[in-house]
Amino acid sequence: MNSSLLSGSPDAWRKRLLGRVVVVSPHLDDAVMSLGATIAWAVQAGAKIEVLTVFTCIPSSDAPAGPWDKNCGYDTEGEQATARREEDRQACLLLGAKPCWLNFGAEPYERRGSDDDIWSAVLAATEGADLVLVPGYPLLHPDHAYLSELLLRKGLPGRRTVLYAEQPYAYTKNMAPSGSAIAAPLKAVVGAPISWTRVRTERTQRQAKLKAVRCYRTQLRHLGLRNIGLYRMLWRERGQGGEAVAWLS
Repeated sequence: MNSSLLSGSPDAWRKRLLGRVVVVSPHLDDAVMSLGATIAWAVQAGAKIEVLTVFTCIPSSDAPAGPWDKNCGYDTEGEQATARREEDRQACLLLGAKPCWLNFGAEPYERRGSDDDIWSAVLAATEGADLVLVPGYPLLHPDHAYLSELLLRKGLPGRRTVLYAEQPYAYTKNMAPSGSAIAAPLKAVVGAPISWTRVRTERTQRQAKLKAVRCYRTQLRHLGLRNIGLYRMLWRERGQGGEAVAWLS
């Protein structure tokens, strides 16, 4: 696809973000932190946005909390799953998106599903979607790398697919994508050349993202996004031209 069409006027983007759009999120915050302003913009343009989180764990689990979740104040897998789903629900509500949750386990918990189980569940959840967005860069977290590689390797037939740059990783690791950069886990499965571009949004949509990201209050301190950290991430993102995406089909 001609990347110049995607980096042009807002109207060019709205034509591609209409209809039913599913943003695949590995964990309960990735989609909003990475694409919150774009989601708000697309909703205002008339799109139906769903945030599909794959590794949400299960609220009924009494497995001991992993190191990250214990540092966030949780005692069990189920406790963090319950609390973080509520944070995600509030964030999506602010953006006008619908949260959808799959019950697969995040690292370091039991996965509760094979590769085929996870791929089939995502395939079913995105059936009929006009556009599917998948994490694409830098894929430093093992869950992110695993999920994106799995979905692109096995394919999402009949779905137009877009990669998105992940926040706060692109900010905290200073790894914002540009040009035709491909994350290492995807080099073997992305066949055609890609071109990263930026989604220009308005102040109101960026403010909606700020408010939505703040909903993930248990995560912000550990991600370095409390207070000025979050503002710095959003300032840099705006200075670079907006949230980054790359079309695959």
